[in-house]
Amino acid sequence: MKVLFIGGTGLISQAVSKLAVEQGIELYLLNRGQRNDYVPEGANIITGDIRDTSAVAEALANYEFDSVVDWISFTPEQVKANIELLKGKRSRPLII
Repeated sequence: MKVLFIGGTGLISQAVSKLAVEQGIELYLLNRGQRNDYVPEGANIITGDIRDTSAVAEALANYEFDSVVDWISFTPEQVKANIELLKGKRSRPLII
């Protein structure tokens, strides 16, 4: 399974990222690249700020994921923007 975590290096999400890789998930972390010490071995990094929609759209142009998990949205507007940005980037339902 190919999974994108938006974030993935925070206090809770880094533990889940590690577990996902250990379980054999092909994990991609989309984040600003400022906490690389918290990236588990085997995870793939896509550097970008999710709030910069044009840059992220370009960074994700050649990717498709089975699932997407958003660890860093805090408002309905942020969630809606991410859903719009990720349309067509997954072959299964978006999980936010």
